[in-house]
Amino acid sequence: METIKQLAPNQFYFINDNKIVFQSYQTIVCTIENFENANEPIIKITENQPQSKTTAKYLNKFLQMFTPVNNYKTIK
Repeated sequence: METIKQLAPNQFYFINDNKIVFQSYQTIVCTIENFENANEPIIKITENQPQSKTTAKYLNKFLQMFTPVNNYKTIK
């Protein structure tokens, strides 16, 4: 069962099929896989995302919650 957690209006995340998904409005912005058991997380940012400063702000907050990354721009 998915539990949806809201970070801000229209910015939320949920865990689904062993991945954590960050979504803004109806768009999946980022997924984190392999985050369990102290593994190195695999972070995937959807192409052309984030599209706004607000989404970028909450994407960074989301990443800080689940990974050692604090700025999406540093992800290669």
